[in-house]
Amino acid sequence: MEIKVEGKNKKYSELVKDIYCGKFSDLTTFLFFKYSSYLYKNSDSYFSNNMSKIANDSLIHMDIFGRLITMLGGIPNFNEYVNDEIYYVLEKDKLIEISIRLVKEKIIKYTNALNMIKDNYIEEILKNFIIEERRNLEIIELLQLKYKHN
Repeated sequence: MEIKVEGKNKKYSELVKDIYCGKFSDLTTFLFFKYSSYLYKNSDSYFSNNMSKIANDSLIHMDIFGRLITMLGGIPNFNEYVNDEIYYVLEKDKLIEISIRLVKEKIIKYTNALNMIKDNYIEEILKNFIIEERRNLEIIELLQLKYKHN
């Protein structure tokens, strides 16, 4: 996957920045999944490792989106970061419910950006990330099934 853009574009930069650090962004999911991973690190390594893997995917996405924002002519700061709807709960079932919501929201956000951005390089990146997020959603849903049966 090539990390480049067809040219500078302020509108695209703003769309990518919203995915990077807006509501239901990769920054939000990174922080939430890392929190979930740390919370269960000592008591449930299976859950913790899965949350950490998903957090790392978000971190990789943030890195790429930050680079794209710069290439598009924007500044990859976190001025628009909002985290007023995510609750840092302790119960695993609630963490999983929130995780499912976050990933679904992120897939919607990526898909909306894909429909608005007409840059072949960014489109390819978004398509790949949507596939990754669908895989992450499957992992979280499997965790939900596992812990409902326990």
